[in-house]
Amino acid sequence: MTDATLLAPFDDTVVRGVAETNRVDEKQLRSALADHQRTMRENPGVEDLVYEWRKRFDDVVLHRTPETFFVAVRETVWEEYGTHLGLDDYLLAAVVAVHQEQVLRETAVESGAIGENAVALVVSRPSPQ
Repeated sequence: MTDATLLAPFDDTVVRGVAETNRVDEKQLRSALADHQRTMRENPGVEDLVYEWRKRFDDVVLHRTPETFFVAVRETVWEEYGTHLGLDDYLLAAVVAVHQEQVLRETAVESGAIGENAVALVVSRPSPQ
């Protein structure tokens, strides 16, 4: 699976804008975004992750398409990913900002749907083989 496939749910303008705003190297940000998507697919898998989050959190799925889940999770989920992927706080914040901005741009998601104690997360679903 290529980075382009993993980054498909993210608009280039979103990634570029977050990189510029946060003064993060765009290539490094794209790599971190791809690593995060790969990790969700491989361990334990997208459908299993979303199932677990639905059990743990209220109203986690904001919208879904055949290719993507748009979800709202607790900040601790992002902290765990940051640790697992070895991201420093600054790069992790930029990765989270890309996800947040992408969800806010999704017309099928009401901005108020993301709860006060939740953070957006975009999960790319693998295409059926």
